[in-house]
Formats: sequence, structure tokens, C-alpha cells
Amino acid sequence: MRIRHIRITGAQRALGVRVILGAVTAVAAVAGVTAAAALPWPAVSTPPRMLEITPAPAETVLACDGPVLALGRSAEEASALSVARPGAVTVGNDRGDEPGSDALAQPTIEGEAAATRYVQRPDGREAVSAAAASSASLADTDMAGFTASACRPPQMESWIAGGDTETGTTGILLLANPGDVNATVQVTVYGATGPVTPPGAEAVPIPARTQVALPLAGLAGGEQSPVLRITATGAPVRTSLQSSLIRTLEPGGVDTQSAVRPALDQVIPGLRVVGDAAGTEGASAIVRLLSESDTTATVTVTDAEEGTPVGDPIPVELTAGAPIEQDLGVLDEGAYTVSIHAAEPVVAAAWQTTGFGAGADFAWNTAAPAFSDATLVAVPPGDDAAISIANPAAEDITVSVAGLGDEPQDIAIAAGTSAVIDVTADKLYTIDPQGAPVHAAIGFANDSAVASIAVWPDAAHPRPVVVYP
Repeated sequence: MRIRHIRITGAQRALGVRVILGAVTAVAAVAGVTAAAALPWPAVSTPPRMLEITPAPAETVLACDGPVLALGRSAEEASALSVARPGAVTVGNDRGDEPGSDALAQPTIEGEAAATRYVQRPDGREAVSAAAASSASLADTDMAGFTASACRPPQMESWIAGGDTETGTTGILLLANPGDVNATVQVTVYGATGPVTPPGAEAVPIPARTQVALPLAGLAGGEQSPVLRITATGAPVRTSLQSSLIRTLEPGGVDTQSAVRPALDQVIPGLRVVGDAAGTEGASAIVRLLSESDTTATVTVTDAEEGTPVGDPIPVELTAGAPIEQDLGVLDEGAYTVSIHAAEPVVAAAWQTTGFGAGADFAWNTAAPAFSDATLVAVPPGDDAAISIANPAAEDITVSVAGLGDEPQDIAIAAGTSAVIDVTADKLYTIDPQGAPVHAAIGFANDSAVASIAVWPDAAHPRPVVVYP
């Protein structure tokens, strides 16, 4: 056998060394990357740039409910709506003047039925606060009682937690478009079988500068505890519900309630129990709740002045889309705050009555959103007017309350308690929590008349907007 000798040159030897070194380097790089991936890397992040900008104030538009309406007073047409009583309006701004006003048409109402809108423009770049509210007393054979409501800005979505369609009850849904652009609303009724959009309620036209009145029975027929969601397109709409009650042949009260907003925590301040309902089982107050999710809510009733719970907190199981009512138990005469906490957003309102005989009245007390800045409110005409202010915080606070043109009155409110301040009807007041979040309501309560108006944040002052450039 011949052995063949291969001669390796210096160049070939250098090339082989380079190949081996390259392979070793590649293996080392892979091992290094793998080891580096397993090690904790330093957290390096750049927070996004953000600016908090307060927009220039715009005009404030307030829509009022107008006169109290009656259903079926015409023998020729049982479904006809007519004016039962005009409302008395208290209105003004923080300059001591009155904002501009004009009428909203109500084309389906017989009689002088114009509701009113008020428009307050800013003074240059300075906001001018305005407030308005109305009230009416009735003593007719088919309607009797006292009602009060605030004039509010329109919204794109509103919720009404109240009313029913049982025999003897009447409900009228008021949809006002105070703007200059036509709106269309969809009404969704939440009842025993969940949310339903009734025929004809998918797209209800609300022309500009017009208020439309819809009988509740035509929307929620057969529902004893409905909750309504009103969704607007085209332009925002102001929503409220007028209710009246007859027991046998005796009028049992009248009320006008405003819309509420979903929230995890709802506070209903100023529930003032009076009359024959005080101390009576199942008669003092009932709270209506709704959540669009399955959840558990806790309802707590506290003595407004003492801040102590009345009984144990009440757990309430909520099924998605199904309203539920919870009796608040026996409540003695006095002022109370109802608080609801849930794991999912809920809407809430509490119903109360002064009794069940002749001359009784009832009211829906709606949840009041928190506010922390000075807010102008209008107290309409009525007897035994008071402002209730609830402090939900764990710290004591001082709230300033001043009638327009009067010296401010400092009110100390301990943590978890409320203050009830007697005020003069038909007058404007400023409530200044001085940065502390509070909930408030204007109320009227005696043996034959009860009404409540939840206080909302001042619409004239725009909220800061976070901008990410």
C-alpha cells in the first residue's frame, strides 16, 4: 500500500485556525446571549409626556321640566297629555343676574305647555355659574302633592331608576333637546326579563329646542320596578320622569325625578323621613338598584347627624340587567344617608312616602354624584327647605354655605356624617366643600309634602383634561 503524504501549507494552516476560532466565538456568543436572557435586565422606561389642560369655559345650557302634566283628563282621548299645573322657577347666576332664556316646544301637549331652557355664556375666559330649579303644588282630584326638580344640562346617556306601571300609577318620561341640532334617542327598559327595547323606542326623534313626553306605560307596560336607559345620538338630551299615584280614589302624591349615573359607590343624601311612614314597617323607604353585571351590593343606612349605622348593612345580590328593590326597614322620623357599594357599577334611587291616606305625598331620592368645588344651586319655592351635605371621607371637613348676597356660613361635618342646613326657599346658594368630596341634596319634607333634588357638580366650570402630546 502506498501512503500518500499531503502537505499543508502555512496559508491553509492559518485558515483552519481562523475557522476553529470563529466556531468557538459563535458558540461563546450564543452561550452569552442565553445567559444574558436569563439574568434580570435593568428596568428602563420613559413615562409618556402628559399635560393637564383646563379648557376655556363654554356656555352652560340648562333645560327645565316645564309644567306638571296630566294623562287622560280628556274624556274624548284617554291617552292625551295636558297641563295640570305650571311650575314656579327660581333661576339666576353668581353675578346676581339671570341667564338668557327661551321656550322649548312641547307639540303633543294640550294647553300652555312650554318648558324653558336657560343659556349662560362665560365672561370672556371667566366662567359664570348659573342654576335653576322649579317646583309645583297640586291639590286636584286626580293629582295632589308637591314636586321639585333642578334644571340640568343635557347628556348623551341617562338612567332613570324609578316609576312603575301598576294600577293607579302614572309615569311620563320627559326628553328635552335644548340644543340647535336634532337628536334621536333609544329607550331601553330593564325589567324582570332583562333589557328590552320596546317597539317604536329604537329611534325616537327629539327635534331641536323641543321636549317630547312619552307615557311610561307605553314603554314599560307590566313592569313594576323598571329602570330606563336613554341613549342619545346627534345631540345630548335632558331626561326626567314625572310620576303620580292614586290609591283607590285618593291621590297619593306626585314627583319629578332626574337621571342618575352608574357608579361603584352611590350616595343618596337627605332622605328625610316624616309623617305617618316614620316608624312603620315597610313604609319608610325602598331603594331600587340595577347593575348590568352579576354582582353583590351592600346597602348601608346611617343617621345623618350621628353618622351611626341604622341596623346592619344589607347585602343585595344583583342579577345582570334585572332591577331589584330592597326595603330599608323601620326608620324613625329624621334625616338619613343611604350608601351603596358594589363590585360593579350600579344605578340607584330611594322611594319614600309620607303615608298611605288622604293628603300623602311621595318622592324619589336619586343618588348624588360627588363634587369638591364651589357649586351654585337653586332652591325653588316650597315649605321646610333644607340642604343636606354628606361627608363620606375619613376626615372631618368644613363646608361653606352662603345664600347669594349673604355672608358664608362655615359648617363643620365630621367624618362619615352629614349636616342638614335649613335654607330659604326661592333663593340661590353656593356650596363650597373647599376641595373635599361631598354629596348633597336639596330637600323639602313635612307631613304632606316631600321632594328631593340631588346636587350635581357646577356645569359652568370645565374639568381638567389630560393631553398626551
